[in-house]
Amino acid sequence: MDKKAKKRVLQLIPSGAYVVGTKTEGGEDHLMFFTWIVQTSFKPPLVALALLQESRTLANARRSKTFAVSFLRDGMEDLAQNVLDEEYGKVKTQRSPSGLPVVSGAAGWIECRLVDVLEQGDHRVVLAEVIDAGAGEGKPLSLDALGWHYGG
Repeated sequence: MDKKAKKRVLQLIPSGAYVVGTKTEGGEDHLMFFTWIVQTSFKPPLVALALLQESRTLANARRSKTFAVSFLRDGMEDLAQNVLDEEYGKVKTQRSPSGLPVVSGAAGWIECRLVDVLEQGDHRVVLAEVIDAGAGEGKPLSLDALGWHYGG
């Protein structure tokens, strides 16, 4: 396989800019920037997302069986960088109805209940049911708008 072609083509898959919010075992908020999520079912509403197998976020979601996803909007480029740099004090959050951290002012958010985890590859594919949602304003921020690339 041509590795350069593979990387170039796989980076053509559209990616968004999202923040997943969980609670640590000690009850502290934890945020992580990620790029891969897709709706997989309408009834029930299911999403699949990819999380690095060693991530604290995946460990938190496995333990609590819940997490929230904030959909960043245009204009949140600095916030995305702050989350990526783990500068969480610079990120304003609010609470989902069950108390999970969601990004204030995001284009929207969903709260999820973990259903299953596919144990393949360097990322784990998490299947989750959407159990709550909140709509915000603005257009979703894309990974391309940030000038970042993830994939290949």
